[in-house]
Amino acid sequence: MPKQLYRVLWSLAIFFIIVTVITFTFGLILVGAAIVSLFGIYRYYLGRKRSRSFRESPKRYFSGEIIDIQAETIPQATNDRF
Repeated sequence: MPKQLYRVLWSLAIFFIIVTVITFTFGLILVGAAIVSLFGIYRYYLGRKRSRSFRESPKRYFSGEIIDIQAETIPQATNDRF
């Protein structure tokens, strides 16, 4: 009878260890996913905050020189073959 009792206790101990390992691993996966998603949100917010300064047109010319170059126009060639 004690042999069966030890067998049941060992089975319960092994089952408890397996359940604990699975729970711990699942918890690590959830914590890792939360950290990665928070980091992604932080990078997205930081990227939007930095890109605002590039969208605005400059109000002043710091060099004091304004260069106005005419755009080069390329005449369209007519295709008479078709």
